[in-house]
This record gives sequence, C-alpha cells and structure tokens, in this order.
Amino acid sequence: MKVSTSIKDKLAVLKFEVDQVLGYEAQEFQDAVLNSLEQKINCIIIDLSSVKFISSWGIGMLIHGLATTANRGREYKLAGLADNVMQVFQKVKIDTVLNIYKSVDLAKSG
Repeated sequence: MKVSTSIKDKLAVLKFEVDQVLGYEAQEFQDAVLNSLEQKINCIIIDLSSVKFISSWGIGMLIHGLATTANRGREYKLAGLADNVMQVFQKVKIDTVLNIYKSVDLAKSG
C-alpha cells in the first residue's frame, strides 16, 4: 500500500509511504480521500514527509483531492514537504492554492 490512513478526532491523515509520487497512486489516493470523507471527518491532512519527488501527475492527483474535499465543505492540508518538492510547488504557483504546513502536528493545530 502506498497510502496509509489514520483517522482520529474528526481528522484524517493520509501518508504517502513512497519517496516518489508519480500519479500511479491516483486510484488508491482517491479511494483513501473518499473513504475518509465517508467517516464524517472535518479535515484531511496529506503527509508528504516521505516524498522526495513529485511529478505533474502527482500534483494533479493532489489537486483532485483538494477539489473532492472542498466540494464536501471539508478542510484539506498538505504537510511535511521536502524542500525540493516545495520548490516545485512554488514554481508552478500551486503553493498559493494549497494550505501547506511544515509538519503534520502544525497542520493539526493550524
């Protein structure tokens, strides 16, 4: 499994367990998002702390997760981005669309 899910106190943390997100994980990721939303959570945090590289397909997958979550009136946050992944997000200006936190703990409290 490339995406693990942890749900506690109306909060879901979806953690990528791979160092590269290429988009092949899209169905598994979308299923994890939808399953979390069915649990009546208020916020989904995507933990990218293990990810060292993300492709454009991977970014698209994350944006699709944002749209799915926002359409249901829930919060969606990213956490733990490596510096090079954050630089990619900044280059394509996606950091202006997503709520990004240094760590999962900061995302939980923010």
